[in-house]
Amino acid sequence: MDAELGEDVLTEILSRLPFRSLARFQCVSTSWRRIISSDYLRRKLPLITSGVLYHDGPRDGGGAAANPAYSYACAPQGVAAGDGVAVAGDMSFFPRHGESTIIDGCNGLLLYYASRPMEFHVVNPTTRRWATLPAPTGKRTLLSVLAFDPYASPHYKVVCFTGWLPRGATVEVFDSRRGAWRDHDVDFGLDTDAMTATMHYSGGALHVLAYSGHVVRVDLDTMACTVTALPAPVSCRARAGHCRGRLRFASSDGTRLRIWELRDGDAGDWALMHEIGVGDVVPGGESSQAMTFLFMAFHPERDVVYLWSPWKLLAFDLVERRVEEEWAFGSEKEGAHLIQVWLFPFSRHLAKALA
Repeated sequence: MDAELGEDVLTEILSRLPFRSLARFQCVSTSWRRIISSDYLRRKLPLITSGVLYHDGPRDGGGAAANPAYSYACAPQGVAAGDGVAVAGDMSFFPRHGESTIIDGCNGLLLYYASRPMEFHVVNPTTRRWATLPAPTGKRTLLSVLAFDPYASPHYKVVCFTGWLPRGATVEVFDSRRGAWRDHDVDFGLDTDAMTATMHYSGGALHVLAYSGHVVRVDLDTMACTVTALPAPVSCRARAGHCRGRLRFASSDGTRLRIWELRDGDAGDWALMHEIGVGDVVPGGESSQAMTFLFMAFHPERDVVYLWSPWKLLAFDLVERRVEEEWAFGSEKEGAHLIQVWLFPFSRHLAKALA
């Protein structure tokens, strides 16, 4: 059958199948497995879903001092603009969901944390599996990040910052391949007071924004750091991310968004790729004058960005300059506040993670 169809035709057919069918069809033959696992087919496939973390007001009976009620929702892809609704993620399969808090996510996996006793869990909502990590050797954690690349391996890392140094930090790193934590000292190359908690994982490294107008790349294999100057100041609205393997930087003031791409890391050469305003997101009318938006994430393969405008998550095509998809957040819209968006790509390693 493979010879009759030809590999190009077979690839086009497979790219139109549901994800579960693709996962099963890897067992048909070695050639099918190779095609389904290839980067070319992966780039033709849409994202499985977007994981959305938000809170919608204080917990019941808590008043203003109560902890916010964090919720996890799913925004399925392929929905026409105006028709999508973010659906509450069913995490009931994970027994510690009600006792833990989602603190990070990366490429389809979620990181849960419980403080009493201190415990980390890595959860795969796609396969509905989870793993409990051994306790770190230290007694506290200041900031924790999940690092997972489903294109490279089913293994993941959890990075816990346990203390701050004048120009660096002490960290513990859990590697699922070894099943153990290791202590490290990190030298940022910048004053620690300038570092933000805005971090992005890609290509084996954490990319951390600094208020001094730099991005620090922390190699998680060697823990070596590289500092690169940014093309614009860093604010609480700034974000870093990757698209087509290149580092991008987004700066927004709520009404205008500018996106740069790093062309030469050694020379710190950035190119302005896109610039959009509120009028591009909501053309014409008085509604656009009062509207604001927050930048949330880059699409990993296309010139599409994810924006939060009150009560809605928007997927905006930067080339066509139009809203491609949008998802509303339930009926209690007034209290909804988006915290983070995590994009889930199709990958055979995602299916194997935590198996």
